[in-house]
Amino acid sequence: MIVFYKKINRYNRVLLSSAALLILALGLNEFVFTKDNSAQSTRDATSDAAIAQSILAERYCPCGCGNFLPGSANLPACFGCSVGKAEITRVLEGLAAGRIPEDIIDELNEKVLVDVFSDYTESKLLEVWDLVKRVSNAFDQRRVVLRPLGATEDARRAIKLVECARAEGKFNTMHEALIEHTGLWDRATLLALATKQGLAGNKITECFDSVDIAAQMAKDRQHAQLLNTNNFPAVSVNRKLCLPNEEALRKAIRKVLIEGTI
Repeated sequence: MIVFYKKINRYNRVLLSSAALLILALGLNEFVFTKDNSAQSTRDATSDAAIAQSILAERYCPCGCGNFLPGSANLPACFGCSVGKAEITRVLEGLAAGRIPEDIIDELNEKVLVDVFSDYTESKLLEVWDLVKRVSNAFDQRRVVLRPLGATEDARRAIKLVECARAEGKFNTMHEALIEHTGLWDRATLLALATKQGLAGNKITECFDSVDIAAQMAKDRQHAQLLNTNNFPAVSVNRKLCLPNEEALRKAIRKVLIEGTI
């Protein structure tokens, strides 16, 4: 079973099962999905929780640590890895949006993993992110993950906000809004941005003021150091440094798809 830890305040942690996370955090309503023009089938939060558990339970973290996904009851589990969190979020938010489980599994099994090591506050992030997404999508590879490093206080505030959005089932919405954000990165501005994305009230402000991102930053910084670069945004394809230009990305992705390595 996959379990998740959501920090409620400075002193308490509540252990949530995937079912509880979907029911309490995502607040899913019953919805309908179809596949290959088949008859409609009804899904709700409880059934989606079971589906998520079955997809995630035996999966290893794609960061290369050799451990299970963060929060897994299977040990050892990766701790604080944002790329592992991204896999979990891909499943949970995908199911919440009505995606077909088989399609999500196919995506998780794609050969290519592109990491972008950059804080949300980096001025060139939007340009690099759009490039990486476009090139990856051209090869039908969709596993692109931002690895924010928290180099400044502004950057750390952005990470806190997006992690609170993740707990509410709105990571991708907040993530894209932060990538496109220009201007100030102070607390008031970021909370106003969250309000525009449907995240408001005491719940989000309490999370913002108390969420612990230290382990995640440490893990992402460790992985960034392995690339042996000081130039950010930095891009890696299957954990190998790649120049952030279209030709280099196409070459690296093509090599993975053809040879299974890079």
